Amino acid sequence: MTTLTIGKILKTYKNHLTDYELKQLKKIQTKQTSFSEQVQALKSALFGEEWDFMMREISDDGNPMSAAYTDRVNKKRAAFGVGPINDAGFPTDDSSQLFCEEVVRHSKNYKELLELKRRKAKQIVFVDMDNVLVNFQSGIDRISEEEKEQYKNDLDNVPGIFSLMDPYEGAIEGYQWLAKNFDTYILSTAPWKNPSAWTDKLLWVQKYLPEVAEKRLILSHNKHLAHGDFLIDDRTANGAGDFKGKHIHFCAEDKGFKDWKAVVSYLKNLA
Repeated sequence: MTTLTIGKILKTYKNHLTDYELKQLKKIQTKQTSFSEQVQALKSALFGEEWDFMMREISDDGNPMSAAYTDRVNKKRAAFGVGPINDAGFPTDDSSQLFCEEVVRHSKNYKELLELKRRKAKQIVFVDMDNVLVNFQSGIDRISEEEKEQYKNDLDNVPGIFSLMDPYEGAIEGYQWLAKNFDTYILSTAPWKNPSAWTDKLLWVQKYLPEVAEKRLILSHNKHLAHGDFLIDDRTANGAGDFKGKHIHFCAEDKGFKDWKAVVSYLKNLA
């Protein structure tokens, strides 16, 4: 998870970049384009080696596939925490794409965000409920042993279980902070075979977040249809993995969002 901006890259990473790359970065820094266009331009400028087998003139080293060239670009990629290219010149993962998306978000000079600022509007954040706002295990701990046995493979279908759950640690304070700084909604999925869950989720919101989340609960099995900037969710199921904005993968330590403190710390740089 990077906190670099285009400006910081120009200032701090000059030794890893060619004159051509530096020139392209400066152009991107001053040009206002859409988020996706800026990401693509940044990726082309910083990691042009991913296309060099087709655009050999960009390389300062003559043959883009030479050992010296590959070594140089992989040292640059390592400095940015991005996966290396292989001997054939292809990237080994999607880390360069994710890196560029994060840099553009933190640079905050893309058209969509600038338009929001012009209208004095806020970025949209969606927050999942189960194991993000709500501690699912706390509900399990309160049901009977008979219910645990009867629904052992489908505990979310236990009638009334969602009414028994406590807030996740730091969730109430975290959501209240989000509500002040973003246009914030709860986006959750309720099981089809447990009708009480739909009501219980509403009652939970009314109990724990009565003011900041009033009429901001959305229940859907298709989260990818929600249009927004960020989705805080512990899973990729029900469309979360196809969300068009930034999926903040909650409780995923390898992705930097192990708890609410980490989430708020990240979003403070983007508010």
